[in-house]
Amino acid sequence: MKIQTSTFSPDALHAEQVHQIYNGLDCCLTVEINQELKSIKNSGLPLHYGFHKALQAPILEIMLRGFKVDTAARAEALHGLKSERSFLYTNLQKLALAVQPDNLNPNSTVQLQKLFYGTMGIPEIWSSSKGKRTLSMNRDSLEKLAPYFHARPFVSHILAIRERDKLIQMLETEINEDGRYRTSYNIAGTETGRLSSSSSIDGTGGNAQNLPPNVRKVFCADPGFMLYCIDLEQAESREVGWQCGLLFNDWTYLDACEGGDLHTLAAKLTWPDLEWTGQPKADRAVADQIFYRDFSYRDMAKRGGHGSNYYGAPPSMARFLKVPTSVVALFQERYFGAFPAIPRWHQHVANTIQTTHEIRNAFDVPRLFFGRTNDDTTLRAAIAHGPQSSTAYRTNLALWRIWKHMGSSVQLLGQTHDSVTFQAPIGLNPTDVIKQALELMDVKLYSPNGRVFTVPGEAKIGYNWGVHHPQSNPDGLMKWTAPGAIRPRLPPVSILDRKL
Repeated sequence: MKIQTSTFSPDALHAEQVHQIYNGLDCCLTVEINQELKSIKNSGLPLHYGFHKALQAPILEIMLRGFKVDTAARAEALHGLKSERSFLYTNLQKLALAVQPDNLNPNSTVQLQKLFYGTMGIPEIWSSSKGKRTLSMNRDSLEKLAPYFHARPFVSHILAIRERDKLIQMLETEINEDGRYRTSYNIAGTETGRLSSSSSIDGTGGNAQNLPPNVRKVFCADPGFMLYCIDLEQAESREVGWQCGLLFNDWTYLDACEGGDLHTLAAKLTWPDLEWTGQPKADRAVADQIFYRDFSYRDMAKRGGHGSNYYGAPPSMARFLKVPTSVVALFQERYFGAFPAIPRWHQHVANTIQTTHEIRNAFDVPRLFFGRTNDDTTLRAAIAHGPQSSTAYRTNLALWRIWKHMGSSVQLLGQTHDSVTFQAPIGLNPTDVIKQALELMDVKLYSPNGRVFTVPGEAKIGYNWGVHHPQSNPDGLMKWTAPGAIRPRLPPVSILDRKL
């Protein structure tokens, strides 16, 4: 029986007929879409589609298991954040009462507009989102007010209070009855291939991928287990160097990435007139000298280089880095002089999206860009896509490999864009666990001239997910040195056992 859906109106049918037709179309369209997907390649589904399906198993395991929460550490962190918030709020009210008769709510758009644009007489700063202009008081707008001397202390306090509020909300998020923080991961949530995350299906937990370091220490290994975190080192920077080498046979930037201390080397190439010695430790000391205010030459090479790689304009980068626009402009002039293939790559991406609207990452996975190709927003997204998408695929492949080949001995806990976190029984030899995990993280690509490209991994171990500090967080993640090297001995039991 054929149903000519274009010739009838659902209003003229009985409810039962509508439901039957809807179910039939639902099944038929699914079959037709599946047939079309299979026809894209001669055999089976497209490789990246099949890969995303394969990721369902390890991702589901992470979602079901969740992360153990150290309730004592959470209470301690909350107490510290609330004390800081109270101190900042008191200071803000002292500032407010010096220029107006009333207290100031740091989250009230109306009160902040009245303060900055009324009392202080600062020109209004309008922002545009999805074609709609608004007089916002979000972070971006507040940072644009910071250059005004009399507004700067207000802006710094407001942003600091909002940051504490956000962290407090994260820590006060409800967790499951078994004391675990669970996260829902969306495999197809982004166009770059990165996983996105949110609260669990029960409404508990939240986004575990973007938790700041000072919050992560409340997440700990289960009793009898040790945490392992494998990070890809300078992954996106290396991907930029790989693109420049493939396109223009200019391997300068990738050589700098693979040479050891990328940011010190970038500083040497950007400021060749400094007193460089050729000795790694001495050159690092030179790079750590102050360049501008609290920024060292190495800081500027690191943060300024990353923004410049992704087509950051001097004005926007200057606001982010809190330095004058002229400083960023001078840095970019020297930086691109040292790595001329990077602006050539920017131009290549611009030409590509204007002619084909398509960018492929290092694993030949395409993405179509539907925005206006002469818009800087579209261009910046296209430039960032290649390195970010390639890093996402590397990390996801490592996640699947660890689940597939180490799943009987380790338990996956999380994925944070360029790292994989899991736990293993304390009885296992950490050297053996790390060696196998690093081998599984290793994904090699080859250039036409035979150059091998890979992004190395760095292993960290500990008993909680925070950064190791001898006094404030002795059980945090610390870098695993080469086998046989002298390193501090970690405690034999987890922090949770010892606190109980």
